[in-house]
Amino acid sequence: MHWLARHRIATIAAICALCTGVILFSAPMFPHLPFASGIWTAERGFEDFLQREGRKTKTWSDFVFLGIDQSTMQLPPFLPEEIAGNRALQLMTARPFPWSREVWAILLDKLFASGARLVIFDIVFSPPNEGDAAFHDALQRHRDRVVLGANFDMANGAQTILPDDALIPPPQMQDDRVGYVIFFREADGVVRAARYTTSDRQLAGLPPHPSEQAYESVAARALEKLGHGADVPRDQRPHLIRFTAVNAYPPRPLWEVFDPKLWQANYAGGAFFNGKIVMIGASSQIAHDFVATPVSPDTPGPVLHLQSIAAAIDHEFLRNTSDMADL
Repeated sequence: MHWLARHRIATIAAICALCTGVILFSAPMFPHLPFASGIWTAERGFEDFLQREGRKTKTWSDFVFLGIDQSTMQLPPFLPEEIAGNRALQLMTARPFPWSREVWAILLDKLFASGARLVIFDIVFSPPNEGDAAFHDALQRHRDRVVLGANFDMANGAQTILPDDALIPPPQMQDDRVGYVIFFREADGVVRAARYTTSDRQLAGLPPHPSEQAYESVAARALEKLGHGADVPRDQRPHLIRFTAVNAYPPRPLWEVFDPKLWQANYAGGAFFNGKIVMIGASSQIAHDFVATPVSPDTPGPVLHLQSIAAAIDHEFLRNTSDMADL
């Protein structure tokens, strides 16, 4: 009789352990299941709290974010004599954003003449536009120091959106000037990790295969051009990054670079950009290029790229605890 009781208790304990294990292991895979969602939410919430309150990745003083903000898209009033002889301002006042792409050619020449080390565009230059020829020539002149964006339209079968052929000839994703800009969100819509490489199989929800041609992110391309190619994780897995401070890389209005007065007052006639890594992207509320991260619900997309670059350079990656530790 005592043997049966002990056997029954052991059986019940085994069943309870099995059920507990199934629930705990299913929480990350099925975060919307009742009860499992509570475990997953609590775990992620505590991890995010540690990210917000804990140690941050170093803020790099060499990183500069030139933002296309509302003042850049609308532009302040310029006097006719200020616009005369200023090709960039002429193009920017000739029509609303997006302007002729000659503007970007002028910007590249201006920044690199000032000693900029690398310029990254968190912009996908598609479809064709006026000024493509001038921009193409500038991309050729500075090909070792510039990175452009591409994207995957996940709502339409991960269709690839590429820079126009007139700017970068096909196959664009194999050109070291092109990287994808997308960040892959978790089930709650928050980005906690950077995936520096991916592939068609992975985008289709299949396991990656070594024989595939891997695509590289904007961060991976930038790291290579900065001499940190060996620091790029190339395993096609998401890597939890330790974020920088929320206010690490505030946007500077892009239009100021083309105003001779502010170019001198704010950038010392260009000397400010000597040795800098310059990120160019949207910073206006209307563009809504913001990403929810553990440190902020509104992290600008261009800043998230800079944080991914900084995390790789400084090897500031976090690791999940093992399944046994979770149990």
